[in-house]
Amino acid sequence: MKQPTTPPRWAYKLLTWFHPDDTLEEVEGDLDEMYQYWYQREGKTRATIRYVIDVISVLPPFVRKRHKKNAYPHPIFSLSMFRNYFKIALRNLLKQKAYSLFNLLGLSLGITCGLLLTLHIKEELSYEKNIPNHNRIFRVANTEWSKSSPPLAGEMIKFFPEIKSITRFASLGTQVVNTEDDKQGESVGFFADSTVVEVFDLQPVLGNPVKALAEPSAIIITRSMAEKYFGSKDPIGQKLTFENKEELWVRAVIEDRTGNTHLKFDYLASMPTFYNYVSTDWLTNKGWMFGWTYVLLNHPEDVHKLEARMKDFYLSFYAGDKKEEILKAAESARLQPITDIHLKSNLIQEVGPNSSILYVYIFIAVEVLVLIIACVNFINLFTTQALKRMKEVGVRKVLGARKVQLVIQFLGESFLLTCLSGTIAIVLYLIALPFYNHISGRQITGWEIIQPDNLLIVAGMVLFVGLLSGLFPAFFISNFEPVSSLKANKTPRSSAQFLRKGLIVFQFVVASFLIIATVLIYQQMYLFNNKQLGFDKEQIVVAKLYGKFKEKLILNPEVIQNELLKNPNVVTIGKATNRIGDDASVESVVPSPQEPDKEYPSFRVLRIDENYLNAMSIPLKAGRNFSREFSDSASFIINEKAAKILGLKDPIGATITNTTMNIQGKVVGVVKDFHFVSLHNQIEPLLLEYRPWWTGNMFIKIKPGNVPATLDFLKNTIQKIAPGTLFKYGFLDDHVAGLYKKENTMSTLLKLFSILAIVISCLGLFGLAAHTAEIRTKEIGIRKILGATLSNLVKIFSQEFILLVLIGNIIAWPLAWYAVNRWLQEFTYRIDISWDVFVLSAVVTLCIALVTIGYHCIKTALSNPVNSLRTE
Repeated sequence: MKQPTTPPRWAYKLLTWFHPDDTLEEVEGDLDEMYQYWYQREGKTRATIRYVIDVISVLPPFVRKRHKKNAYPHPIFSLSMFRNYFKIALRNLLKQKAYSLFNLLGLSLGITCGLLLTLHIKEELSYEKNIPNHNRIFRVANTEWSKSSPPLAGEMIKFFPEIKSITRFASLGTQVVNTEDDKQGESVGFFADSTVVEVFDLQPVLGNPVKALAEPSAIIITRSMAEKYFGSKDPIGQKLTFENKEELWVRAVIEDRTGNTHLKFDYLASMPTFYNYVSTDWLTNKGWMFGWTYVLLNHPEDVHKLEARMKDFYLSFYAGDKKEEILKAAESARLQPITDIHLKSNLIQEVGPNSSILYVYIFIAVEVLVLIIACVNFINLFTTQALKRMKEVGVRKVLGARKVQLVIQFLGESFLLTCLSGTIAIVLYLIALPFYNHISGRQITGWEIIQPDNLLIVAGMVLFVGLLSGLFPAFFISNFEPVSSLKANKTPRSSAQFLRKGLIVFQFVVASFLIIATVLIYQQMYLFNNKQLGFDKEQIVVAKLYGKFKEKLILNPEVIQNELLKNPNVVTIGKATNRIGDDASVESVVPSPQEPDKEYPSFRVLRIDENYLNAMSIPLKAGRNFSREFSDSASFIINEKAAKILGLKDPIGATITNTTMNIQGKVVGVVKDFHFVSLHNQIEPLLLEYRPWWTGNMFIKIKPGNVPATLDFLKNTIQKIAPGTLFKYGFLDDHVAGLYKKENTMSTLLKLFSILAIVISCLGLFGLAAHTAEIRTKEIGIRKILGATLSNLVKIFSQEFILLVLIGNIIAWPLAWYAVNRWLQEFTYRIDISWDVFVLSAVVTLCIALVTIGYHCIKTALSNPVNSLRTE
């Protein structure tokens, strides 16, 4: 029989590309028949010429189109069609319950993580944004110090016309406050200039805050502080006693400041009040870092003009000093945007502990990775399910469905699942929020989710996940060839298989990366929490000293301490100006005689009594402790680092001078280096001065066991000695742990989100294992008949997944090493990255993968081979 010939392929393609779809099939058939006829009668050449001419004649604009009323309708968007799509989507969801559940659960968990992390990141980025002029407010600092000198503000506003207003804050800290009605509490505040009202746009409620802050012995308080101490009573003119000592009068009330800020206060005392504590010499001292200076510029871009003229200003401000030193100081000067302080500032003497932009980047990366894992999971499971719908796709195509209609249908199903997942995610978010707030120390409320901007975030996330998850499966399914679709071949094409394997590898790259990062961060935090710090932080109660109790303790220390030591659970009591980790005073210390032209770094200075070292178990390396038996007011104890910096080979008896305080004395002791600041920093030179009367904290070493009764005893005894004293205390180990709060929070959150990422990955793996088991059922049956053992079948079934998990681990290792190594460079004391962590991640992910696919693996291997062979 003579074989039929085919028309030129290029002409055929031309016809399919450009001829109208609605008549293409009909014209194509007619031309093909005509070509066969011409070929038989006139030969190939003439048949080809006539075919090409006829093809051109039916292409636009030559083609004669059918009248519209006879056109076959191909609606892409119609309500009835969408209704049909919705019904089919619901049927498929209900038909494939297990897969639908995996998809919904995976996407819901991913979106829940995304919501929590988005609100966390949003809160971190929100600092100072509630101040109306936040883009025009800058803090005057330098590359080391956040504080500046008292006369700087006055000179800057005269020199720079771009500055609209300038204000200063001086630390006052947390104070015990008493009213005339014997109400007592703790409140936090600052000394501030009257210009603070303009710079920070403080809103008055009662009185005139600008006028109030220009008066001595005056304060302005927030509305919540007024309600706390005075209730419904008019607070204006009322007296507040601070620390049972300083009396200040309320002159104005301002609205509470809303939003996140690094400057948290309940009250502001006037700067003239501060002037009462220091001499005029100090107020004009250009080297004294007394407080924080903030400028309000006329325009945000004026900051560049200020920075450009900073050298001229410094030459004017420090006129008379060495020009080289002035120019060096000018180069280090910085104008920090107030919105950068919380995340991008870690200077000496910050207002409080700040966070780091690095942690924001880490959380963004974790959020994106978890969302992508959820999307990848969805794509894998959706395309797996698509293989079961090949017949449906083939029938639709044969009946005239266009590719775009199929894409819309499957994309719609994807969005339906994503929207359902988004709804479930909001419920999960509300359930998880209290736990999240507890871990992160945040106060995010459930109601925040319904704020317009947050709803937009949710909608954007659902849209992002829906598109990312649905686009590929939609195009993948719509590209099925009708013939192969109708054969219902369940084996996916090689390209699809390759992609699915690639997505599994990607999931385990992320999972392995998160496991390695989590373990290494945990090890770093373990180092922080368990490193020998050079003192004993356990069972130390730190109580604040103030008012009458402090006065009595300073006047009769032995009597009061003996009273407290009557309790056998109280071991010893010491006093110091600061707690471990607090910003101690930074002062200039030099040896006497001083080597000419040699510069010495600043020293941290801690004022203590004779019992502090014993209470803290800080060992002496040489010399003696302070003692009341000696006149130690001009004596010093230094640490090993200080002795080394001062060049004292035999420090005991050496003379040194605290030039900041103009005190000269002899070194009577050397203590071993201990970590009096956090492990973020190296041990600095430390000077201990004997000044019991300057101390503000009492360190009480107690025995373990029956701690509540011991605390009750301390409280009752202190109130008996000084009635009305507020016994405010904390444990030193809690305070030290708080120094690493942001790292601990990040470690805990990373741990949780890593577990969630692994769970989501396992959901996908479980679904894929089920699918693999289904398509290999017949193969397993044949192998069993031929004598394969259970272990052989499990090995055959699981080796493909094991290989993918191992590839994922190998790719993740260098990425994780690089990322964690960069993070560890932030710390002075850090762990070494060990290779066993990487092996551990591989073992963990392999075990998880084997457990996940084990069920399907064993179930298939144990099934009856007769039933297996009947499956197709």
